[in-house]
Amino acid sequence: MKLGVRAIIFTRNHPVEEAARLIAGHGLDGVQVPTWYQEHEQYNTRHPEMNPAAFPDEVAASIRGAFEDAGLATWAMDSYNNISAADDELRRVALDSMLKSIASAPRFGCDTVVTESGRRDVGGFERCVASFREIMPVAEKAGVTVCVEPSYAQSVPSAWTMRGLIEEVGSPKLKVLLDPANILVYDATNRPFDVLGQDIVLAHAKDCTVDEKGMPSFPSAGEGQVDWHPFIERLMALGDVPLIIEYAKEDTIGRVIDFLRGVISDVEGT
Repeated sequence: MKLGVRAIIFTRNHPVEEAARLIAGHGLDGVQVPTWYQEHEQYNTRHPEMNPAAFPDEVAASIRGAFEDAGLATWAMDSYNNISAADDELRRVALDSMLKSIASAPRFGCDTVVTESGRRDVGGFERCVASFREIMPVAEKAGVTVCVEPSYAQSVPSAWTMRGLIEEVGSPKLKVLLDPANILVYDATNRPFDVLGQDIVLAHAKDCTVDEKGMPSFPSAGEGQVDWHPFIERLMALGDVPLIIEYAKEDTIGRVIDFLRGVISDVEGT
């Protein structure tokens, strides 16, 4: 199994070349490429309107080169945008950011962008569907895959809702980034695999704890209630699906990597 990290854990504190060396030094295979860099503050964009188009070509090329020179695959580009916003003007901004991200992702060495379904609200799912019906023809023409990350507080909060989005939009380039922590309050370990199957092409690794009121919080992988052994077993059964670490700190990521590698080793040995 290929194991990587959301590179923003490192690029927010180090120049990208150093960040790439540090990531590679942990023996990781690849990254989810961010829109936030210590040395490029004037171009940085953050949630909920992430726009990699803000980076000039030469800067994008230097970022891509830093990861490539460190031997890291660039699996996907951050593009978390509130595409189901109730306010039409805000939703238009988010849509335009997505379209720019699709056009810009190849400059960073990415053929995939990762986004979310937008904040939950009355009518949010319908607006989400309408947004992706506009986005996906552009993505298909560009040859870019768009991965949606279902999450409990979003318009697509569960595996079944994600299946509904895929069916409503009907695009072969609309896929899933599965984060078991994000949907733990709705879906046990096996359901997302049963419902979404081969549409899962990326995964995140963080953990989840749920309090007595049913509210989740998100520590690092290995510190919560995600059942990691069956999750990784089902993920590996899908084939070459990278697992990308998030919600970790530089000074603790070594422990997270060791934990996940231990689980992977256990699963491979069974």
